[in-house]
Amino acid sequence: MGIWIVIIISGICAVFSFYMAFLAFRNGDSSAFLFSSFGLFFGIPFIISLIKAFSKRGALKPEPQPVRFVPHWFMMTAIIVTGLVVIVSILISIIRAVR
Repeated sequence: MGIWIVIIISGICAVFSFYMAFLAFRNGDSSAFLFSSFGLFFGIPFIISLIKAFSKRGALKPEPQPVRFVPHWFMMTAIIVTGLVVIVSILISIIRAVR
């Protein structure tokens, strides 16, 4: 049910964005590229959702394997180090501004 909501909403937004791009292009307005990019922004999820909704799982495909736990220590270390660098750089700039 949720995929049909995505299809309907993204389809409506894509159609209206492309229609506005058409009107802007017809009037020679420079916003035609902006509305075209909005149309693509909403049109790509529309097409992908349509393909996903109508695709059927083949009988020849093997059953998916169960997911195994993978330790994420490297990613957590990178996030913590990045957060510390951001906090320290903010504190250093505040301390320099006070002096």
